[in-house]
Amino acid sequence: MSVDIKVDADIMLQHASRMQQLAQDAAEAAAAIQSINLGGGAFGLLCAWMVPPVAVVSGAVAEHINGAEGVLERTGNAMRAVVRDFEGYEDAVAQAARSIEGRLG
Repeated sequence: MSVDIKVDADIMLQHASRMQQLAQDAAEAAAAIQSINLGGGAFGLLCAWMVPPVAVVSGAVAEHINGAEGVLERTGNAMRAVVRDFEGYEDAVAQAARSIEGRLG
């Protein structure tokens, strides 16, 4: 049984770029959440009790969005590294084949 491994560098690099864009979007979302300033009057006097729980939740959300940003960033970088590795390997195989052809005449 023969198994072919095919790596389409262009598709992988496009996907890596999409991961980078998603990471940037996540960073923007986290920055937006962190820029919210909930003062005691944010919900009015009757609902002032909501400020502390909302602040805790928004902080947790921002933390997890930052975590997702890191995962997306690392995923994009890893995909680029895979492309570089396969391209390097392909170049080495092509060079070896040319060398063998040259020696065989």
